[in-house]
Amino acid sequence: MKIAFFCDSYIPTRNGVAISASSTARLLREMGHEVVIFAPRYQGYEDHDSNIVRFAASPYYRVRDFPVTWPVLPYISWPGFVRFKQENFDVVHTHSPFILGTVGARWAQYFGIPVVFTFHTLYHRYIHYAPFPETVSRPYTLRKVRKYCTYCDHIIAPSHAIARLVQRFNSHVPIDVIPTGVELARFRNGDRQAARRQYGIDANAKVLLYVGRLAPEKNLDFMLSSLEPVLKENQQLRLLLVGGGPLLEPLKVLCCELGLQDQVIFSGFVDPAKLKNIYAAGDAFVFASRTETQGVCITEAMAAGLPCVVVGAMGAAEALDDGIEGFIVPPHQSRFAAAVKQLMNDDNLRAKMAKAAETRSEDYSLRSSSARILKIYESVVRF
Repeated sequence: MKIAFFCDSYIPTRNGVAISASSTARLLREMGHEVVIFAPRYQGYEDHDSNIVRFAASPYYRVRDFPVTWPVLPYISWPGFVRFKQENFDVVHTHSPFILGTVGARWAQYFGIPVVFTFHTLYHRYIHYAPFPETVSRPYTLRKVRKYCTYCDHIIAPSHAIARLVQRFNSHVPIDVIPTGVELARFRNGDRQAARRQYGIDANAKVLLYVGRLAPEKNLDFMLSSLEPVLKENQQLRLLLVGGGPLLEPLKVLCCELGLQDQVIFSGFVDPAKLKNIYAAGDAFVFASRTETQGVCITEAMAAGLPCVVVGAMGAAEALDDGIEGFIVPPHQSRFAAAVKQLMNDDNLRAKMAKAAETRSEDYSLRSSSARILKIYESVVRF
């Protein structure tokens, strides 16, 4: 098949949507299909793939590491339109309902090509990035997403919680739940001591790990406040926060205010090739976001054999079974802290959950999810 991906976020950005789209495209190509990606241009980044079509974009003033495509130019981008027309695609797969996602849906409609849309994000929960007040941005976003769903022939939701939300937006479009796939081998058999040496962590210390953007939607101030008593009670315990984002400096300040500056380590952005060692350095994974559609980093952690403590909200609550691969807790600091403390104080329990987590991660393999996506492509093309 010939498939077009339209992404408002793509490599080299390292968020979940970009990683999901790029890894899925790569595997579909390995399966013998052709995939052309339409995505924003990143200053200073050069593609070595002729099947990536870039559109003019500029860094967004509220998220400097997230270039945004100029709203009008994609529609009048003659090279992009010509490339789209020449390829004669079988299906268009969009990964956003906004600028480039809308361009993809419009071009698909013009040429009579079916549209598949992956509902990656709870868009109305991210309006703190919007340039307008919430009273304007929230209703606009909801209307935009609801209308966008009407353009689609099939919608993919990464969790059942998101599928229920999409059904409220538009109950007439077929919906399938397909969790975002992960290349499991990329997160296994890492060098545990390599990352510990890099960040000055004692070989015998226990490490709580978080991997992801340092951004408001990740609820990291809640996490730090929850873990304050646990960390202070055990001075050999460390919290390693891996990633960058707009809250990097504010979170460092918060750590100082809480007296945790000697136990919390900020790595900044990490080369994806080194994530295997980062996960291997941890003893448990902690995640407090209440807006995740799935939480791909939870799957990555489980693939590395890490038990998880997560706040039970939206898709993140579906990534594991409470008491089996870790703990799912309500968004209360005392409950979050108690679960982490129990896990870190019981070596046998942690080992049991670690083994269960690695086994559970097999349900989220990239090959399995890509095969299911391919079946959806085939169904809409036949339709």
